[in-house]
Amino acid sequence: MCNATKCLQRPSLPPGLYQIAALLASLTIQPVAAALDPTLPPGGNFALENWNITVPAAAEQGPANIPLTVSPSALSGPSGYSSAWFYTDADGAMTFWTPVNGLAGGGSPKPRSELREMIDPGNSRVNWQIGATSILEAQLRVAQVPDDGVVIIGQVHGLAFPPLVLVYYHYDFASQSGQVIAKLQTLPIQGTPFNKQVLASDIKLGQAFVYQIQIDAGVASVQVNSGPIAEMAIDPAWDDDTFYFKAGAYLHSASDDPDEGARVKFYRLAASHPAAGLTITSKAALPNARVGQPYLSTLQAEGGLGGSTWSLVSGHPPSGLSLSPSGELAGIADADQASTLHSFMARVRDANGNNLAKSFAILVQP
Repeated sequence: MCNATKCLQRPSLPPGLYQIAALLASLTIQPVAAALDPTLPPGGNFALENWNITVPAAAEQGPANIPLTVSPSALSGPSGYSSAWFYTDADGAMTFWTPVNGLAGGGSPKPRSELREMIDPGNSRVNWQIGATSILEAQLRVAQVPDDGVVIIGQVHGLAFPPLVLVYYHYDFASQSGQVIAKLQTLPIQGTPFNKQVLASDIKLGQAFVYQIQIDAGVASVQVNSGPIAEMAIDPAWDDDTFYFKAGAYLHSASDDPDEGARVKFYRLAASHPAAGLTITSKAALPNARVGQPYLSTLQAEGGLGGSTWSLVSGHPPSGLSLSPSGELAGIADADQASTLHSFMARVRDANGNNLAKSFAILVQP
């Protein structure tokens, strides 16, 4: 019994889909490092042209009491922003470091190293509404937590109101395991009433998991891995606000120890805003590639308004293969990619800006 929050379970998969489900489940346990290039900054592995980031330090030539916010243009691309608070780790992960003594601001007394979605990269007041469909998908590991064990890793935030949805990791030092918890705010006010639900337990530090936040036709839902879904009908009191996603490492505490804090590593991250029936019809498990032989597989979508343009969102296909705007994955897989399963996310966008991302995997055979 979850009060106003419903606990749902995904239906059983039809025969023939278990192999794909097992493949994708394996990706939540062991991210494929080959899909992310550790020599690139985060903007070289992830599509960040519609995100800015706030880090817990002041700009070199800015006010000393205001945290630095990096614009989408400076964040995205293979020459994008990287620092001690936001960088690519040795395994290719987009890594957020937030010390408890970091500079806080932006309406919160707690420090953060956190991405903020920007529908219009030049205008933070252009956001989405709850009547449409919006989805945030992430795969990550929490590598370090502060003394209170809490780090917020995903949000649906209102432009004028407090967060509608919080997803956070809570580590228990005694049991050496953690929980992933969803908090759904009933009304646009700080504090009660709200609904909290534990969506995953026994998640160790450094253990990979996935979460999905979805707003669809006025209903908020959160799922972790393939577990139960926390779901809440959104009260009409929220209707006048607009919203954006946030992801990273946002603390629930602050103190003076520079070595205490949260370190969170993302392997996949994508925000989607589909409409007009936009659907990706290609299966998640793409045809296998073979070293030294030409490869061609075309990603397929249907619905949407006027044409489809494809791009990478998180990671890369196997070295030697590339994705064209028309959805063709083509090339010849390099020999050093043999016997490796490669995971990446691609996104399709229609002529009206509606978009949808999906994870794909290609096995490279010798």
